[in-house]
Amino acid sequence: MRAADTVFLHGHVITVNEKDEIAEAVAVSGNQICMVGTSEEVQAAIGAETKVIDLRGRTLMPGFIDAHMHLTLLALLAGEYLDVNSDQLPTIDALKEAIAERARQVPKGTWIKCWGYEQSKLLDQRHPTAADLNEAAPDHPVQVVRCCGHMGVYNSKALALIDLEKFQPDEVMREQGRATGLLKESAHNALWSQVAFTREGLAEGLRKTSRELLSMGITSVHDAGGYGAKTLDMMEQASRTGDLGVRVYQLLYSTFGKEATNDWQAHIRGSGIRTGFGNRWFRIGAMKQLLDGSTSGPSSATRAPYSHDPELKGILNLSQREMDDFVRINHEAGYQVTAHAVGDLSVEMFLAALEKALGPNPADSFHRIEHCALTDERLIEQLRRLKITPISNPGFFYENASAYIRYYGDRVRHMFPLKSYLEKGIPTALGSDAPVISANPMIGLYGAVCRRDKCSGETAGREQRVGLLDAIRMYTYNGALASMEADRKGSIEAGKLADLTVLSCNLLQCPEDALKEVQVDFTMVDGKLEYSRVDV
Repeated sequence: MRAADTVFLHGHVITVNEKDEIAEAVAVSGNQICMVGTSEEVQAAIGAETKVIDLRGRTLMPGFIDAHMHLTLLALLAGEYLDVNSDQLPTIDALKEAIAERARQVPKGTWIKCWGYEQSKLLDQRHPTAADLNEAAPDHPVQVVRCCGHMGVYNSKALALIDLEKFQPDEVMREQGRATGLLKESAHNALWSQVAFTREGLAEGLRKTSRELLSMGITSVHDAGGYGAKTLDMMEQASRTGDLGVRVYQLLYSTFGKEATNDWQAHIRGSGIRTGFGNRWFRIGAMKQLLDGSTSGPSSATRAPYSHDPELKGILNLSQREMDDFVRINHEAGYQVTAHAVGDLSVEMFLAALEKALGPNPADSFHRIEHCALTDERLIEQLRRLKITPISNPGFFYENASAYIRYYGDRVRHMFPLKSYLEKGIPTALGSDAPVISANPMIGLYGAVCRRDKCSGETAGREQRVGLLDAIRMYTYNGALASMEADRKGSIEAGKLADLTVLSCNLLQCPEDALKEVQVDFTMVDGKLEYSRVDV
């Protein structure tokens, strides 16, 4: 027997194999797991050059697979955007001062780009306005994106770059006939396409973001879309130079709206590139479209009005016919297909389009649906029958459970319904949707197990809570299923890629409320220790 390169001993190894077995030790040779078992068994793989890591009772588990985040956007935020999270900047005056300080540092006419405010968490209890931004930076175009990414506020210099009259009234906020600066969905995306960034800033942000993700135990991500054709080549190049750091499954979607996305996807179809093309670091994923808004905006498209506002039912970005055509064209061309569908109306529309495309026998379906937040028993059964993988975001409950109860009322009982998915045999995968919230998977695990608001302590739909081992499977193996890679990663089994993370404790003995405080001690990717918080 060949000696292993690395051996982990004396731990609690959450294998996520078919039987959910807990082992003690793991051996790694090259970039693969070569043995899993007791410490005594795995010691046989130790040679003179083997690195031996004593886990001392800590948890070793598969690296987290974040099945829905926006890696490109995270990289831009790390490289060129100003963080204006409302937890750090709790007033509009504080936001204005941060923008004014940035304006003093960059030449006039340069874009000032900000991300992260949440109007309900600002002491002012309102969105900033163009007038606020004009006052802070009169000589610069300014963009301030809300934390959800579905809306943003722009100053007058920025607003002058597009024709606001082209958009729906509910996409351009006005007071007394004048635009306030707040744009939503298509209008926001159109102006976002005018915001300049540098390739150097994106490249540096990508390196920085990869290091941060590894520190969270994340070894694979599904990039749910960002700057489209402007950045795809950079992502592929980074996978070859080693700058990427984590494995990427790239969904094909452009932040700049449905027209930009349609044009880019048509180009991809013509090139012959299909879902699954790539290497073990960077692979082409699903064709994606954006059907509605966000849960917290709130702008998701719902069948019934919001509980707090009888006039509000969200925003739809596509008609049923447009969604039908999108699904049919890409399904027939052999792509995995997905859609950002949050509200129950948009979920219903996407599933209707899939029903038409798949016909009476969906046996070969490998499609997915992003978020799928608001459902009911009928929609859940339709997901099961069509063999669609929903990508859930339970970490949102930690940030927004109280708001969800206010916005959706009793509908939270079928919001990100993880327990129902388990009972129906639907393999949901979990994603953070970062940078909407933190990419930290511990927040996602806490949300799945507790569904509790960090501020109020309220629980939204407690009947949909799941156990920790089930949540871990959703954040590892099911993520690999969603990208059709479960044969090579997502569980700790001999022959699979050595993408592993070591946590700071025995996770299975961790109190629920302490889950979000658990840290990562080591992260291994492709058989190499790429992150260490403590000495080996």
